[in-house]
Amino acid sequence: MATSGSIQSPFSPVRRVITGHTPTGKSTVVADTIQPPTFWSPQSISPIYDLCRTGESPAVIDSEIVQGKWVDEIAENGEHVSSDGSVFRVFEFSPGTVSPVHRTVSLDYGIVAKGSMVLELDDGERITLNEGDTIVQRGTMHAWRNESTEWARMYFVVLGAKPIEINGETLEQEWRK
Repeated sequence: MATSGSIQSPFSPVRRVITGHTPTGKSTVVADTIQPPTFWSPQSISPIYDLCRTGESPAVIDSEIVQGKWVDEIAENGEHVSSDGSVFRVFEFSPGTVSPVHRTVSLDYGIVAKGSMVLELDDGERITLNEGDTIVQRGTMHAWRNESTEWARMYFVVLGAKPIEINGETLEQEWRK
C-alpha cells in the first residue's frame, strides 16, 4: 500500500514481471519487482506506478542480449508520454481525487480495474466509467475525477501520436492547474 500522506491505498502493491531471453535464446525472467509509486504532487495520496516504457516503435526488446543486461527505460526516463514509443502505467485515485486538466499528444488505452471514474472533457461533457469499462483517449483535453467514496484503479497504455492540427493550430501537450 502506497501513500505520500497519512491515508493509504487499499490496493495490493503493484508487481511487475519482465521477461526476456538468455544468450542462447531461451525465455527467462529479467525482473520481478514490486514497483515503487510516484505521486501527482507531494500532497497527493493517489499513487502512480510506471510499469514499462519504450522509446521507439517498433520497440527494442533485446537489450539483455545486445547490451548484456536488461535496460529499464522507466528508470532512465520517466516522462509522462514517450513520443515515439509507449508507456504502461497504473493510476490509483483516492476518493475525491481530481487530476490536473491536461492533454497529451498520445493515444491512450485505459481500463477501469476497480471502482468508477468520471472523465470530464473541456466542453463540459462528463462520462462515468465503471469497473471493466474501457476508454480510448485520443489527445483530448480532459481531467479524471473520482467522485465516489471508494478508491479506484485504472490501467493505461499510452502510445506516442502525431499532433492534431485544427485550422492551422497544432494541439500540443498542455497541463493546467
